[in-house]
Amino acid sequence: MRFALAAAAGMLLAGCSATSRLDLMCLAGDVERCHQLADMYATGDGVARDLARAASLYERVCDAGQADVCNTLGEIYEQGVVIGVAAGRVEELFARACDGGSLFACVNLGLVAAESGNHERAVGLFERACAGGAAPGCHHLATALEKGEGTSPNLTRAAALYDQACDAEYVDSCFALATLFTAGGAVERDFARAARALAKAVQIYDAGCGAGVTRDCEARDRTRARMTVLQGGTAR
Repeated sequence: MRFALAAAAGMLLAGCSATSRLDLMCLAGDVERCHQLADMYATGDGVARDLARAASLYERVCDAGQADVCNTLGEIYEQGVVIGVAAGRVEELFARACDGGSLFACVNLGLVAAESGNHERAVGLFERACAGGAAPGCHHLATALEKGEGTSPNLTRAAALYDQACDAEYVDSCFALATLFTAGGAVERDFARAARALAKAVQIYDAGCGAGVTRDCEARDRTRARMTVLQGGTAR
């Protein structure tokens, strides 16, 4: 009897489309197939893009304990494209993911905290993410240190963190570092150091341009022009 049921299930799956097969396997409790199908709906890979459908599938994977997926789910809900999401659900998901070991969720949770005015909590979360090796955490921690939000201002450490994140190819940090050393004031003006940061940004954008991202080609050319000005010793 069991063999007959298994054979019948196999015949049913064989007669389904790839998407339907994944859906049936997901419904049967195969979390990895739920994840695979959710990714397809999130990106439009082989199916019409449907973030609401992706989110419903990511819910199952998140509930199975995959922290990074809880973070992804929070990011989808944060966009406001899924109707009926309970207030506080985004923060709840980021918190669950951060506690589960997702460093990028700690960054997201820190941004939520900063937006609500709890800068001290945000700094702690950025510290945690940066210490774990997440470049965005280092960038946002540097920004807090530069502005003195939730912590005492420390431009020396801010510059070091921007430098670290820039080296890790977080391009916003490259620009922040260049701006810091172009403006001068609280730190000594250093056009050469600013130009090096922009050179790293050019390298990052060039990789994207080579992969066919048109906007990265445009950003690379604008950044290269700015870098050339700095290398001449004049800030624009």
